[in-house]
Amino acid sequence: MQALSSVLPILIALGIGYLSSKLLLPDKVVVRLVSLISPLVWGLLFLIGTEFGEVVSSLDAVGYVLKTSSLVAVATTVVPCMLLLGLAALRGAGREPGRVASFDMHGAAAPLKECFIALLMVALGVLFTYAESTVASLWLPPSNAMLMVLIFLVGLDLSSIKLGRDWISWGVLCVPIAVVIGSILGAYAVHFITGEDIRLLLALSTGFGWFTLSSVLVGGLSGEVHGATALLADLGRELIAIALLYLVGGFHPRVGIAAAGATALDSTLPIVRQTCHCDTLPTALMSGLILTVLAPFFITFFLTA
Repeated sequence: MQALSSVLPILIALGIGYLSSKLLLPDKVVVRLVSLISPLVWGLLFLIGTEFGEVVSSLDAVGYVLKTSSLVAVATTVVPCMLLLGLAALRGAGREPGRVASFDMHGAAAPLKECFIALLMVALGVLFTYAESTVASLWLPPSNAMLMVLIFLVGLDLSSIKLGRDWISWGVLCVPIAVVIGSILGAYAVHFITGEDIRLLLALSTGFGWFTLSSVLVGGLSGEVHGATALLADLGRELIAIALLYLVGGFHPRVGIAAAGATALDSTLPIVRQTCHCDTLPTALMSGLILTVLAPFFITFFLTA
């Protein structure tokens, strides 16, 4: 039920945006509204940074939490991405169709710049939480509200994509499958390094970036420290995904979408729209939806089995 209640507002916002573009708004208005996605993304990243800073500043067992969450975030992002790259190599596919054919410094400048701006906005959000004056925080909009606006705008943009059978195809489904398998393998890799309880690591790894869910579930089932670890692990996955989307989303969109995990359905969906070809939006939506539905079941199973 928690998965359904979290997904429903996103689907409603997407649907309203899609229908508004099809039935209500003229094309010129749609184009202008869609152009607002980029600046609003920067604002959302800033708000994510403030949330990240608040969590870090309020932790007691900082050393354990940062070490474990960092290892989980890196391992559960790298392994699924490597699986997808290996699968592409076995199929004889290099860069995905319709993208830049060669890599050069001039072509790399734009994504590197975008990645720098994204991480800078997150860093500014973190620094904002350490500012002495707390009055300024009163005017900050809720991140969920800004996210819903962005999802609405993505819905407007989604109206230009033709719906078809390719929404449920191997090319789409291989992404969430790789994320599930890779996240579990990543948990075992962290277990090998740290010796931490494998059931806890499996629960931490199968939040798939959905930090609001994982922190509550893990915290309730395994204690406050582990809940904070889950929160930072999934926030870390999201930050790595943002960087990867800007760096490789243009020519390996499935890798960026896999790194985004469940957040490809919500918080990183506007960034997928910004950095990847519009044809990859169905992959992001389906992968994010599948992982969002699976996350609470995996977390609960691993901590109660």
